[in-house]
Amino acid sequence: MKITVVVPCYNSMKYLKECINSVLLQDYSDYDVWAYDNESTDGTYEYLLDLEKRHPKLKVFQLPNIYPNGYGEAQEHVMKNLKSDYVTFVGSDDIIDSSYISKCMNIISHNPNQVKCIQSGIIGIQNGAEVMRQTHSYKSLQDFKQECTKRSPVNTPTVVWHKSLLRFIRVHEAHDAAGITCIGAGDYDTYCHMADQGIFIYPVPVSLGYHYRWHDDQATWKVHKNKKDVDYDKIIREYWKNKWTL
Repeated sequence: MKITVVVPCYNSMKYLKECINSVLLQDYSDYDVWAYDNESTDGTYEYLLDLEKRHPKLKVFQLPNIYPNGYGEAQEHVMKNLKSDYVTFVGSDDIIDSSYISKCMNIISHNPNQVKCIQSGIIGIQNGAEVMRQTHSYKSLQDFKQECTKRSPVNTPTVVWHKSLLRFIRVHEAHDAAGITCIGAGDYDTYCHMADQGIFIYPVPVSLGYHYRWHDDQATWKVHKNKKDVDYDKIIREYWKNKWTL
């Protein structure tokens, strides 16, 4: 089973070398790496092009920067062009262990007809030190829906998708009866859509080796800072809670 590891980048040189090296040194054999640059100005694209010449698994793309603090551009391209059986996304400021992909695929390989999507726990790192671990646990689709009415019960960077599920990804907007676009919350809405259609994201109760870097320029924090006027997460929670009448 082949998997494509996607690395979205924007002005990523501060952490990119460490990230991309960890992705290119996986012990799983059947994978490739798609790195996307969104009009960086710090040499990210040039660095990736040079690296591409020396690593046959690496393919580099450059796309317009349309979705600030997100990687919707890469998602849209992947949705249209993916040939691998599975795909996962790694932030350009994060790191994965050399066995991370093989551990993910080993879990899926036990029952690939049933297990189409998994998520792992994450290890938070800051200034080189571990600062937290986060896992999610739920036993059924109903349990998952219940969790979705409280918060997003998914470690988004660790999700491994079967190609048939990419149709659920919500790039442009999330649900909102008031017509408000829920910028930065599309992943949360995606998981609710999947649950609504009976798709189960299998939770791995431990980290398989994804190290999530905490820092002031981290895109997730920028998204949260921009949510001062509208609580997008609340909009999504209420929409699905009402739809499911939980």
